[in-house]
Parts: sequence; C-alpha cells; structure tokens
Amino acid sequence: MRTLGMKPHLARIRVYPIKSLDPLEVERVGLASGVRLARDRDYALFDTRGRFLNAKRLGPKILAIRAAFSDQARAVQLVLGSDSGRFELPGERAALEAWFGRALGQAVSLGQGSAAGFPDDEDASGPTVIGSATIDAVAEWFGLAAEEVRRRFRANLEIAGLGPFEEDTLFGPPGKPKAFRIGEVSFLGVNPCRRCVVPTLDSGGDTAVGALSPKEFSRLRERHRRSGTSLSLYPGYYRLAVNTRIEPPQAGARLVVGDELTVFE
Repeated sequence: MRTLGMKPHLARIRVYPIKSLDPLEVERVGLASGVRLARDRDYALFDTRGRFLNAKRLGPKILAIRAAFSDQARAVQLVLGSDSGRFELPGERAALEAWFGRALGQAVSLGQGSAAGFPDDEDASGPTVIGSATIDAVAEWFGLAAEEVRRRFRANLEIAGLGPFEEDTLFGPPGKPKAFRIGEVSFLGVNPCRRCVVPTLDSGGDTAVGALSPKEFSRLRERHRRSGTSLSLYPGYYRLAVNTRIEPPQAGARLVVGDELTVFE
C-alpha cells in the first residue's frame, strides 16, 4: 500500500441531513449502520406522488431555502425571505411539512430513511470524495468562489494534499472498485460521480447568476484528465468526485478531520 503525495488528509466533512438542503460541516463523524456517514441524507422531501422534491426538479425554488442544523442535526432553522422557523427532527414533522408546503407551493411530506438513508447512487451509497485542488481548479475555470463550487457539487469528504483531479485515482474501471482508506474507515471507490443539472445553478437560487455549462465543463474535464486513471472508460466527462461504498459494514468506525488518505495497490 502507499500514501499519495505529501500526506493527503481529510480537510472537510459535510453531511446533508435533509437531502437537497444546506450541509452541516462537522469535525468528526461516525457511520450510521456501519455503511454511511451519520446524519447524511437522513431525511428527504417528497410530493404527493412519492417523488423526490429536490434541486434537480425544483431548481432555484428549493435552492433559495437556507437551512442551519444543530450539531447533531436534531433541529433545523429554515429561512426563505421573511418566512422562518425552527423545528425539531423528527418530532415536529407536521409543522415542518407545513412550512415546506408554503415555501414550495405544494403538499410536502418528510421521509425518514432506513439504514441506507437517501443516497443519490444506491449502488455506491457511501460518501462522495473530492480533492481541494479540484475544487480550486473548477472555480478558476468558471470564475466562481471555491465555496460556491463546494455548494454546487455537494461532496461529503474533501481531501487536501492531492493534485487537481488526483482523486480520480481512487476508482477503477467499471465494475472494478478500488480500495482505499481514510483514517480508520475503509472504502471502495466505485465510479466518478455523474452530475445532473444542480451544479449548473447558483447554490443560493439566484437566477441572475450565470450558469456553469456542462458542455464546457466536459471539454475542460477531458482536457485536464490525469493519465493513468479510468475516467475515459466511463461515458461522458460531466463527472466530478468519487462515489464510494463502505464494505463490509464498519460499526464503531469514525472519520476525523486530519485523517490521512491511504490507497491500496
């Protein structure tokens, strides 16, 4: 096994207690059911037909909502314009659904996930991983602040000490995951995360902000791809961050900011 570069390490941990809303940044996190980050995508919003109410469907309408979570995500403060409220999770579910109903202009239900939560990729339900240098590179491409890139691409784990796009070494060809470890948690890097419309939109729901172009992103992503990775084996270059699985379940393990990254050959 080897350690990449100059001791790459975990620089940020972000979980998303309610899917599609703002993150909660933490210094350490355990694993829920041993397979995913605790408090990540514990809840999701649904319409009356059982479909996700997320930024992919609603765009600026939901992106304009600000959410601030308590440290253990047992409560959330929501703000949209002059309308605000603080709600216990999940105790004040009915009041929370009513608030979202007003904000989104339709009936809303709040779902609570099972052991797997509500991952974007059910085949790779672990946290997504991205490098700090990659965030800076994408920010430079499109004239965005690094924090705006973080908010648009919504990765869970950010690694400092890697070169731009070096996290692409953490997955293998399709169907052949790659093993790596951060601190005491072992991962399988499954694939590069295929992106939807969300990264093209301003994270605060400001429709006046120019959109990031998937076509231009793909062109630049291909141009700057690292040699020796499997990125070209996947369809399209509108991909960023690494989808993972935590296998086998690792009950009791935790991640802490500063944990080092180790890759297994």
